[in-house]
Amino acid sequence: MNKWVQKSINLAKSDHYLDRLMEIYPPDEMSRGKIIEKESPLLKQIFREKNCKKLVKELIRLKKRGFKFPIDNPYISFLSHYEDAIDKNPTTIKKICNKIFEMNYNELKKRLEAPKKASRRIGPMFRTWLKNNFIFLDINEFAKINNKIIFLKGGDNFLKEYARRELKCIFRELSKGLDFLAKIDRDKYIIGTAKFITDFGGSQDNQFKEAVSLVKETQGPSNVIKVAIIDGVSWLGGEMKSTLESLEKNEFCFSALLLEEFIKER
Repeated sequence: MNKWVQKSINLAKSDHYLDRLMEIYPPDEMSRGKIIEKESPLLKQIFREKNCKKLVKELIRLKKRGFKFPIDNPYISFLSHYEDAIDKNPTTIKKICNKIFEMNYNELKKRLEAPKKASRRIGPMFRTWLKNNFIFLDINEFAKINNKIIFLKGGDNFLKEYARRELKCIFRELSKGLDFLAKIDRDKYIIGTAKFITDFGGSQDNQFKEAVSLVKETQGPSNVIKVAIIDGVSWLGGEMKSTLESLEKNEFCFSALLLEEFIKER
């Protein structure tokens, strides 16, 4: 079995695996840092008037400003992307409003300002941890340094474009951006993505497949190492674990807790 896969399986079942992961992925919810009265001083009046169309339009505007939509409904995303649909679908809007009007204004406000779930912030958490443990440089300085392990500053699409343009990597058509790009020697690089898989099935399966596809399908020169950082239930069983166990020797997937060790061995 792939050495790094075996190390990760052993690590996942060892003492303090989750305790150590909390340094990277703290499970605490994070405040949105937003107060509804400042952003929408008329919301209370709109709510009390029970004007459905006006209320839904305002709640969608607030959603785009970073507030949480107060109820779960499968049509909210459609309405957010095509607001004309609010006027064209009165039965749907009435159904949404009836659910909202089951609560009082204080409950509405509480739901709008509800903290972000930790699962929504996995990517930013990993990058924050990286920045606390490694050196990050902008594109000009990154090009000059050759004797240290350094990471390139930039968002996921910027890093992917750098890998495509400067490192001659070829990504599959539907590949997303990169979570990190590092130089570990004068002419040796690591590109990678990071996923914390919290459960089996659904969107988590898609996240897992996206990570593995970076390693298996991205093409690049021999001096570019492709890495998928994977943590969570993937190492415990099922189809995900079987996929990981079938990886070739040079297909690198492993826990974030092994990243420093992996880099030192290159």
